[in-house]
Amino acid sequence: MTSFKPTLGWLKQVLLILTVFAGLNLHGQKADSTVKKKGFIVLPAVFYSPETSLGFGAASLTYFRSRKNPDVRPSNIQNIFIYTLESQILFTNRYNVFLNNEQYWINGELGFYVYPYEYYGVGNDLNEAEFYTADFLRVEINALRQAQKDFYLGPTLFYDHYFKISTDPNGALEGNDVLGNDPGVLMGFGASFILDKRNNVFCPYKGYYLEGRLLKYEKSLIGDYAFTDIFLDVRKYFHVGERLETAFQFYQQSVLGNPPFYNYALMGGSKRMRGYYKGAYRDHHFTVAQTELRHYIFNKVVLSAFGGLGAVSDNFMQYEKLLGSYGVGLRYEINSVERIRIRLDYARGHLTDGFYININEAF
Repeated sequence: MTSFKPTLGWLKQVLLILTVFAGLNLHGQKADSTVKKKGFIVLPAVFYSPETSLGFGAASLTYFRSRKNPDVRPSNIQNIFIYTLESQILFTNRYNVFLNNEQYWINGELGFYVYPYEYYGVGNDLNEAEFYTADFLRVEINALRQAQKDFYLGPTLFYDHYFKISTDPNGALEGNDVLGNDPGVLMGFGASFILDKRNNVFCPYKGYYLEGRLLKYEKSLIGDYAFTDIFLDVRKYFHVGERLETAFQFYQQSVLGNPPFYNYALMGGSKRMRGYYKGAYRDHHFTVAQTELRHYIFNKVVLSAFGGLGAVSDNFMQYEKLLGSYGVGLRYEINSVERIRIRLDYARGHLTDGFYININEAF
């Protein structure tokens, strides 16, 4: 296997975090005193990498409630915006909106990307990194209705429109005529469910969470690819004493059929198997089990240690290579009532590592 040292996506390239505007109270009350109807947090940054040149960006979180009630989950929108001097753009908005006293839960993503990515091939044997740029629009909508207390079920729509994919003429994507190296449209319909027994939507420490989804992509109508995408996400949280929290996650994704290369099950990133570039390992099936310990060392400062095991495979649950991930992190709780945190993690994997700065926990 060729060793690799990812250069995109890692926050070790970040040169300067400009400032953090934490827990902005739009009603002028004292911070952290009571549950607020709405709030806004932003984390701007400046960064540099060879592929992007100098870049500017910000991550933000907006939360709001339809009524001032601590028992009502806060709706929230998480935004990321990045612009580079190479005219690259990443603008994504992940949203969770609760309506009619939590009878309806609408979540998903609206995003637009003109951004460079890395491709190492499919499977466990990594090739040298190949860079490509994708220009695409993404719309994801999960329209869930509460069937029983804390159990939501409903239809899902997923739409990606790839306007342009720029690859290396001498690279594997172009030379091997890999499916997906041309512009195209993905249109998927399916169903999702969520059973949410967590005590908090941002950084829970008690309860459990179960989510599943089945998406069927078709070539009919406007789609250009036919495949099926299924995932199951299981999480459990424990509060041990006053200062120690533990979290566990099991995640399984299977992509059946013939997906474009960017829609395989992708391992890595800031949430699952930190330390690996997201998509360095990709295949039809991906499984991960990970855990994390979080301990308050001061009133608002949390020290964390985490680890996980994951693998990708062409056949369901027939994994030939098990990969490990481990790391440590610091969190600063900028809103103790809502439990909103800034997260800084350093993680290591097999022949790779990475830094991450995010709002709220990985899981």
